[in-house]
Amino acid sequence: MSVDPQHTVKRKRLGQELRRLREERGITRNAAAAAMKCDASKISRMELARAYVTAHDLAVLCQLYDVPPQQRFELESLLVGKRPRHWWRAYADVMSAGLTDFVALEDDAEAELEYHPMVVCGLLQTPAYIETIMRTGFHTFDIDQIESMTAVRMARQRRLVDEPTLRFHGITTEAALNFELGGPEVMREQFLHMAEMAGLPNVTMQIVPFTAGRSAVQGAGFVVLKFADPVDPSVAFMDSISGIIPRDTQRDIRRCDRLFGQIQSAALSPEDSVALLLERAESAS
Repeated sequence: MSVDPQHTVKRKRLGQELRRLREERGITRNAAAAAMKCDASKISRMELARAYVTAHDLAVLCQLYDVPPQQRFELESLLVGKRPRHWWRAYADVMSAGLTDFVALEDDAEAELEYHPMVVCGLLQTPAYIETIMRTGFHTFDIDQIESMTAVRMARQRRLVDEPTLRFHGITTEAALNFELGGPEVMREQFLHMAEMAGLPNVTMQIVPFTAGRSAVQGAGFVVLKFADPVDPSVAFMDSISGIIPRDTQRDIRRCDRLFGQIQSAALSPEDSVALLLERAESAS
């Protein structure tokens, strides 16, 4: 069996981060070991990448080191192996019932189609862009909620790189690129990030230009989730001012699939879409 070339790199990086956090908090190895209910040598081995860190180990240490949610998910991305199941339960206090249902289904999906006319697709957003969106619109959040909701969205994005990877096709409009959310530097970072993510083999990203015809006119965003098991029907979600609304009848799914196909045909090719993003990034500098 071949070994992931990033396997050792991830373990070393995680060990270094755990040691840095422990030392910054002024916590001794013995104190960390007491919280873990293990001996101090295990803490040392984990920090030196000589012992595996389990999801449970990391959860205990993150709580002990008072690691904020977004940073915690960054550390979890360094764990060797699959993500913890039902990770979103830790954010039940900030996630609506509708969002919880959506995230749970997305976590099991094999493929996702997303169209959004006014903002960048969620799985392609940077943290700074996400935080800006959370401060505006009908639903606004306080600082703690923004941090947690950003962590949730970043955790969702890990499906694009974690095995098994999610096949993602996202389409947004040129209008969304014109909204200067957070300032030029935030938008420049966002454009470059989208271009980079479009290079993943399981990600397709397209932009609908201003010159697109009427077949691309669709004011509301929507998402279609598809599953590997044929007995599991696809599910669609539509954006609304009150949140995301599920559409699970076969008639609704067929309509969304047909509409996505129309928008896809009117959009720039993936290559031209990336070229446009790089052009916008350069002009935002």
